[in-house]
Amino acid sequence: MKFDEITNIIEKNDKLRLDESRFFGKINEAVPFIIKATYFPFIESILVQFHNDISYGITIIFNPGYFDFYTLAVKLQEKYGSPLLRTSKLILWEGSGSTNRANNSDPIKLRLEYPSTVKVIDFNIMKQVNTELSQNIAKITNESIIQSNKRALLDEL
Repeated sequence: MKFDEITNIIEKNDKLRLDESRFFGKINEAVPFIIKATYFPFIESILVQFHNDISYGITIIFNPGYFDFYTLAVKLQEKYGSPLLRTSKLILWEGSGSTNRANNSDPIKLRLEYPSTVKVIDFNIMKQVNTELSQNIAKITNESIIQSNKRALLDEL
């Protein structure tokens, strides 16, 4: 979903609140950014990550006093079928409609993490973001090294 669609959903819902103190707003279209919403007392935070105005990651941190790992696991399994991976602290589903067949062509992954965190991630976009960030870091590092070497050479004149 796009940034405007998600902020409209949050603003229209009388229970959700956009946490403007934690708004990591858009600086420019190419830079990933995050918005945070809350739904007290049940949800401590909802973090939505964007890249090029498209959401690629949603993290919902439930209040464990209201929603424990087991309750969330049962509900998610009812809705999405058997998980691909299950440990005492992590349950993983893959694919949008999942009944888990380890669908490698569908990049959507759903994770339940202990104590009460649900994450939905589009791994294709996340990989793209990581690649772009890595390239930018390498470029900045190379430019710094060049500038440093240039200064050192000028200082030796």
